Amino acid sequence: MEIWKAFLKGFAENLLGSEETFGHGPDVPMVARPASGEIIKEPAMEIDGRVMTADEFVSYVETLEFARPLPTKLFLHHTWKPTLETWRGKSTILAMKAYYEKQLWVDSQGRWHEGWNAGPHLFVADDGIWLFSDLRYDGVGAAGHNERSRHLEMVGDYDEVLPSGAMLSNTIAALGIINERLGLDINKLYFHRDVSTKTCPGTAVRKEWIIPQIKAWIDAYRHDEGGAPAQPSITVREALTRQIQGQLVGVNPAAALAKAGVARGLLGALTHETRLAVDGQRYIAQVFAEALLVPEGDWDSVMSLDEFEKMPPETP
Repeated sequence: MEIWKAFLKGFAENLLGSEETFGHGPDVPMVARPASGEIIKEPAMEIDGRVMTADEFVSYVETLEFARPLPTKLFLHHTWKPTLETWRGKSTILAMKAYYEKQLWVDSQGRWHEGWNAGPHLFVADDGIWLFSDLRYDGVGAAGHNERSRHLEMVGDYDEVLPSGAMLSNTIAALGIINERLGLDINKLYFHRDVSTKTCPGTAVRKEWIIPQIKAWIDAYRHDEGGAPAQPSITVREALTRQIQGQLVGVNPAAALAKAGVARGLLGALTHETRLAVDGQRYIAQVFAEALLVPEGDWDSVMSLDEFEKMPPETP
């Protein structure tokens, strides 16, 4: 995914036929529009368009296979426009798609294009979590910071008031599960204004206010206390693999070292294969993850995951 060099303000016809400006404006000053013959028209943007409850979205992200290399940044935005009062669900989503398809941008060779290839990943409102650009891949949310990042838009203008209600609880759940699934540090949550002159996600929103709420959701999720649907049949290995999967390296499952890692009960690769020579012998090496476990409070009972799985089941 290319890093966009310029964003220009544009307009789109919504489904009712009226003209509306969306979003919180461009990241760079307006520049002269080139002649129409100098603009490359991009194909129609592909969006998801589904809406999910918080629980549905958690289940969806739990099984999502993110493209490699994995994202390292999670950005929070507010739409500014539309507001919660003007939000119309699917019709607004389609109007924003049309809006983005008329935006101009310049590629690394200085060529002008009309129409973004992607946009923000999620729009979160009172009526649910709306999937926009494919969450598995890079989208567009902050000029110069679109590679290996994911972007969530809170519907509304939060320069004067704090987000609240269902929109806020949906936002916290979405940020929590994405952070958890990718193995990111929620203390490093990005605001759009961290990399821009904008106020986004609203001057009323402060990290010291929202990050503790996301941490509380993550803690509840990890302890199955309401952050996500309980999974009573899941094994320790499955739970651990799911939690750290975003930090592991993708491998070819047919490779000799990858198959050996599975046979030995290792969790996954930490590095790609590397070649080395020792005393005239050439090797291909790869570092794999193993796990140690200890019951909370019983700190003298450390065991490997393999040892844990070989323990006889407890009798009732």
